[in-house]
Amino acid sequence: MTTVFSFVFPFLLMMALCQKAIMWWGKPSTGWIPAIILASASALMVNLPIGGLPAGRWLVSLYPNPSIPLTALLLSSVLKNSFQLNLLDMRAIQTCRFFSLLAGVVLYPMALGIGAFDPYGAGWHFSWLFVILLCVTLLLLFFKNRFSVVLLATILAYDLHLLESGNLWDYLVDPILVLAAIIGLIARMVTA
Repeated sequence: MTTVFSFVFPFLLMMALCQKAIMWWGKPSTGWIPAIILASASALMVNLPIGGLPAGRWLVSLYPNPSIPLTALLLSSVLKNSFQLNLLDMRAIQTCRFFSLLAGVVLYPMALGIGAFDPYGAGWHFSWLFVILLCVTLLLLFFKNRFSVVLLATILAYDLHLLESGNLWDYLVDPILVLAAIIGLIARMVTA
């Protein structure tokens, strides 16, 4: 199951890049026909064998654990470009950005040795991290924030061991997600 799921992020990334290229050329990327053509081309490119491995697996060697929220953001973008379907509204995206930035600030400096406590260890077994995640998810569900569904999907993915990592932190946050969150929050502040 992990190997099959490892193709999801590269496929979505290739699909998003193809959509951007189509839009850059001034062609419409919305509708079933463009979506089927771009999905077929993306699937072909991700499965194209290079050096004995599918191209999608090469990305996994460079970036092994794209988080579930990053995958959800990419899926939301692809669906919006293909069908004008908002899987995640702006409120959910902003919540994802704040959550990712906070998780990155808690995890990465301390995991790199700043301070005496390493929170990464809390992701290996049931700990305070699971309790905090449950509370945040329930709070977001109460306020009908769509990011709560992403957190539920993260917990489900963790239970199904969809990523190659067995640590909950890797399912919740990754460096590219934190970087995208910082850029998104700055861009939002500049435009506001």
